[in-house]
Amino acid sequence: MAAKEYPELGEFVLCTVKDIMKTIVFVNLDEYNKTGVVTTAEIAPGRIRNIRDYVVPNKRIVCKVLRIDKVKGHIDLSFRRVSLKERIELMDSYKKERNAIAILNKVVPEKEKADTLIERIRERYEKLFNFLQLAKENPALFKEFDIPEKESALLLEAIKEKIKARKIFVKARIKIKKVHSVDKIKDILKTENEKINVTYISAPNYLLSLEGIDFKEAKKEIQEEIEKIKEKTEKAGGEFEGEIE
Repeated sequence: MAAKEYPELGEFVLCTVKDIMKTIVFVNLDEYNKTGVVTTAEIAPGRIRNIRDYVVPNKRIVCKVLRIDKVKGHIDLSFRRVSLKERIELMDSYKKERNAIAILNKVVPEKEKADTLIERIRERYEKLFNFLQLAKENPALFKEFDIPEKESALLLEAIKEKIKARKIFVKARIKIKKVHSVDKIKDILKTENEKINVTYISAPNYLLSLEGIDFKEAKKEIQEEIEKIKEKTEKAGGEFEGEIE
């Protein structure tokens, strides 16, 4: 279960197809325990002869959140607005999370205790998998959640066996125009995020890059840095362009 009650607009969510009507597909948002709908127009572009050529009951699919009406409890989704890359990334994230849950449930057999621990970890790290991968490199993180020493040792052993290190990279190309002072540009590009590297390409082009373990979180960090650089550039009287690759 996700820590949030509802997803955000534009978020990609994992769904399970519940029922198919003539022009509407009803799905369950797996992480939110909510029901959403996908109209025929949002299944695929062009004319659809048979909706079951694309989705069938009990099939797990990835959708994009288009609209949310919390008063009525309606969530409108799109299947066709999700790229193959986005589908693969979310399904991969789902499999990792299920694997992480299985590891913790094995080490903490009391279901209520395990569920409470998972909820606490997700409040801090969003994904259980992210926490376990970080704890693999820094076992002291187990102390944040009062995990007993014996269980910590068993968790660490299971993590090393089941979770393989896999890094992802997020990059963003930016342009800083009409700022002619080298010192001002250095100040604009100075970042407090030690994980972000700034590389000079050729005036006025620069590259931001970040190595992480979770694509969504890394993308969020890069986007936040882009906004900060944009603000500093405009304050210096310059022009800014930038986007994540």
